[in-house]
Amino acid sequence: MEQADKLAALRAEMKTLGVHGFLVPRADEFMGEYVPARGERLAWITGFTGSAGMAAVLENEAVATTDSRYDIQIRDQVDAALFDRRVTKGGFGLTEWLRDHMQAGQVLGYDPRLHTPTQVAAMETMLNPKGITLKALAQNPLDAVWTDQPDAPADPVEVFPEAIAGRSAQDKRESIGRAIADSGADAAVITQPDSIAWLLNIRGNDVPHTPFALSYAIVHADGAVDWFIDKKKITPAVQAHIGNQVQVKDPAMLAASLSALAGKAVQVDPDRSAIWFRQVLEGAGAKIVPHENPCVLPKACKTKEEQDAIRNAHLRDGVNVTKFLVWLDGEAAKGTLTELDVVEKLEEFRKLDKGFRDTSFDTISGWAAHGAIVHYRATQESNVTITPPGILLLDSGAQYTEGTTDITRTIAIGAPTEEQKKAFTLVLRGHIGIAATTFPEGARGVDLDVLARRPLWSEGMDYGHGTGHGVGCYLSVHEEGGGLHSRAMRPFKPGMVVSNEPGYYKEGAFGIRIESLVLVREAGKMEGGKARLAFETLTLVPIDRRLIEPSLMNDEEIKWLNDYHARVERELYPHLGAQEQAWL
Repeated sequence: MEQADKLAALRAEMKTLGVHGFLVPRADEFMGEYVPARGERLAWITGFTGSAGMAAVLENEAVATTDSRYDIQIRDQVDAALFDRRVTKGGFGLTEWLRDHMQAGQVLGYDPRLHTPTQVAAMETMLNPKGITLKALAQNPLDAVWTDQPDAPADPVEVFPEAIAGRSAQDKRESIGRAIADSGADAAVITQPDSIAWLLNIRGNDVPHTPFALSYAIVHADGAVDWFIDKKKITPAVQAHIGNQVQVKDPAMLAASLSALAGKAVQVDPDRSAIWFRQVLEGAGAKIVPHENPCVLPKACKTKEEQDAIRNAHLRDGVNVTKFLVWLDGEAAKGTLTELDVVEKLEEFRKLDKGFRDTSFDTISGWAAHGAIVHYRATQESNVTITPPGILLLDSGAQYTEGTTDITRTIAIGAPTEEQKKAFTLVLRGHIGIAATTFPEGARGVDLDVLARRPLWSEGMDYGHGTGHGVGCYLSVHEEGGGLHSRAMRPFKPGMVVSNEPGYYKEGAFGIRIESLVLVREAGKMEGGKARLAFETLTLVPIDRRLIEPSLMNDEEIKWLNDYHARVERELYPHLGAQEQAWL
């Protein structure tokens, strides 16, 4: 079906349901960044494949929105004749567009399994005063017309070793149960697959790049769990692992199990759980307790065992990526490689590692102007040849059985320009500003973000994405808990893993980003006794010195860089061959 035909079919189905508009989010029923093929509804209707966005289809017009990371991508992928394309800058987003394009008395339909209470409430606040109402639909009209929609994934669940997790699943269940009881609730609904993976010490293969088993859970105050997952995915080993306090139930029983909580106080995360859960619980007479998913913070604070495993994963990845960089240094100058050649070769090097399971996201290989597209993905249509001189932005990551990696290195192919060297050095100084800082317990990402931007700001430059995101332990590469950006309000805690990735992007010319993962650790005491924290850089891959202008750096920054490279050499050297050792 062509996009125009898909829109026509959806509009016909909307008409039968009595709605004048319908919302199509990027997220699936589990509110995930990565979704199975069955959940790629936004891509199916719009052609847009970015990891964040939403569309709205009205009777005679439609809009597709995303954030600033995908400014160029949405223009490339979405047909302007069919969709108004909007990037949510300056606070103007999809809801404002709906307010301006819908009429009083019209009804906007939505699938209650695909939107959170917070999202729906925000829309109602702006649309209801204009006489526009939102209606939860029992059936998704897009699914009704997506005739070849893929089946739900059915891969078996795997046990995650307690030796890496550092805590037993029973210990985690009982701890979360106590937290639920302490809040005055009887149970909590957990709808995020990474939280369930952490809680039960399991992993899966249901979505690309992230070892999720798509499922829901109800955790009771006594630590017992009702786990809603296809029983065919539970192997005997997993059944023995979870024990008799975890009851595996068919997903079709979810509504009835929620209704059985009538009269009880139930935690539901308004920002992470679909509004459908609240609607079912309220309809049954349960008391809703709006509360953050109780697994988010303990999952973010990695145990000692997890930290050790994560360090091992980064050592392995450092070896693999460095071997690739040696190969790239010898091949790229020939002017015959393409962006996709780079993607495939890097994955080849990682696949040689026995612990490699998958990439942690689609590799970004952006040559020259493509590097300025923050979340660029090379395709057969966009793929270009790397013809020196220029710079390559390479953002990649891996899922190892011990941990998750995410690394960006910007690489000079041929001689860089003075403009490129200046921009790179400013970004590097911001990267060092984060990596080298110490800070008091209680500091948040919003407090530290300025350290990464200050060198760029001093030259009137900036970047439009956050400086850092949380990262899981063989889980999601974008994990909640910790973060470095203007909305990161949670205080840092020891054991959190976050990215450190300032950048600079000159549209149509080049892009620069330097990203390593860092671990929050204790670093003594502040005056007055408050704990002092610091970042330990986990990533072990050299930074391209050909792009550095040392005269723009101070002595402390140069010392940090030299110390980092000495550590990289010391740790990687024993695992490399003679040619690779000489290159390093």
